[in-house]
Amino acid sequence: MTFFMRFVTFILLAMVVGLGLTSISLSTGSGLAAKRLGGWKSWKSAGHQNADPYTRAYVAKTGQLPLPPQIAQTYFALYDNAHRRLHTSCSYLVESPAVEAKWWTLAVYDLNGKIFKNDVGRYSFNAGSAMTRFNGGFRVFLSQSPQPDNWLPIGEYGQFVLVYRLYRKELTDQQVSDEVDVPLPLIKRVSC
Repeated sequence: MTFFMRFVTFILLAMVVGLGLTSISLSTGSGLAAKRLGGWKSWKSAGHQNADPYTRAYVAKTGQLPLPPQIAQTYFALYDNAHRRLHTSCSYLVESPAVEAKWWTLAVYDLNGKIFKNDVGRYSFNAGSAMTRFNGGFRVFLSQSPQPDNWLPIGEYGQFVLVYRLYRKELTDQQVSDEVDVPLPLIKRVSC
């Protein structure tokens, strides 16, 4: 009987550890499926018919309907460039070089995936609404108080997620797999 109890205990422990590691992997974006660049992470094969099992599980868990990577890529930031958690009690400056894409969007979401409500009615910036710099790049301020240039109000909600989407000309599967990383915006904490 002792052998049987040890065997059952081992199986249960293995299941708990396996499910726990899988859950952590899906929520934090492990190196198995998600790619990290600075404070940003991206599930590169999300929306692809040959996506790996971890990416498929992540998409199912979050309920997203991602576009194929041949058309668009989405990047998520939970941290600034110094790897500090993004929080509405701080102010941030998001600076990007010129974007090589047909269209781009930058928006702030809460941890439940909902856009922050605000009195100004401004929820995101995109290639058509943001003031661009002379070199083609852009700057967006994230803070509770009004700022010059492009300003996204972030309210007093706590932690948040910054979402950056690039829509590009359609690529082949080979071009997507050979593609080098695009330069992503820097997220600098201005004050806290």
